[in-house]
Amino acid sequence: MNILLIKQSSLVCDGIFGLLKRHFPNSKLTLCNTNDLTEIYQHGEEANVIIIDIKMNIDVQEVIDHFQVKDKRVVAWVEDLRDRQLPEIFKMDLSGYIYYEIDEETLIKAINQVYADQRFFHSQLSNRLLDIYIQSQSDQVDPPRDLMSEREWEVLQLLSKGYSNIKIANELFLSDKTVKNYVSSILHKLDVPDRTGAVLYALRKRWVNL
Repeated sequence: MNILLIKQSSLVCDGIFGLLKRHFPNSKLTLCNTNDLTEIYQHGEEANVIIIDIKMNIDVQEVIDHFQVKDKRVVAWVEDLRDRQLPEIFKMDLSGYIYYEIDEETLIKAINQVYADQRFFHSQLSNRLLDIYIQSQSDQVDPPRDLMSEREWEVLQLLSKGYSNIKIANELFLSDKTVKNYVSSILHKLDVPDRTGAVLYALRKRWVNL
């Protein structure tokens, strides 16, 4: 195993690195506490498990992207449950997510698990992930009132829920033909080829929530 720990220099960092040395005496271990991306990337070339503190004073998401493209097993080290980066870091679907209060036994288990191509998610991060998910679902949408009529907007909302034309017609008390006309108008206004394209476009614009 070749482990790279990317973390600012501190007593905690030294303690983690010493712990890894004790438990993985036959592995190559590297501590990188620089903000120089070139040096970080060089250290990561041979590493197969990369633990990165998301509080590093670098573009952490860029670094993670770089290593993920190279099929590296990347683990996020999280110290602040309210870190603004967390929602995006969760979306990156990393090999592991570790909270700093992790005990020694669980940390070693997590690294071995990640090395074996199994994902690890620290239990104390689960509630935060759930909070972020609930918030994303409850975010107020911003309907395109200047682009669509109220009726087209209602049809688009129901399209995003996977409704068929007939189901939309029943929901809005319209004829099937009228719904088809609304759908055609929506596709034309959004310049997309089909219903799926319309929904994806609306999601990107934050017009609707799934």
